[in-house]
Amino acid sequence: MSQRSARSWLWLAGVAVLALPGLAPAQHPLYTIPWEDKSQVLEYRSCGCADSCWVAELRAKKGRKLLARLRCDCEKLWVIPSWNAKEVEYRATCDGFDTERKLDLIAEELKRVLKAHKPAP
Repeated sequence: MSQRSARSWLWLAGVAVLALPGLAPAQHPLYTIPWEDKSQVLEYRSCGCADSCWVAELRAKKGRKLLARLRCDCEKLWVIPSWNAKEVEYRATCDGFDTERKLDLIAEELKRVLKAHKPAP
């Protein structure tokens, strides 16, 4: 094989390596959970552990600012209760979410979190 041919193959292999990840479908799709406030969006995605690892984020539609988050790391449930808060452990387990109503239960729990952390008028 000539030196020019070898360089061409090497270049082609490099392009293929860079292009393939962009062509592959996302491993964990993003789902939108129905939410009452139309200026906000509640998004859910799985991150593994047979769907026992997941993240649900409430964001402002305009600007995509994170407003709150519930997250299960396969064991514990974590929360960011408001836009300016740090993540803290919410429960020692994620029990109760792994049902057919999972997305509804997540939305209901996030509403409870937001109500508990609503600033006084």
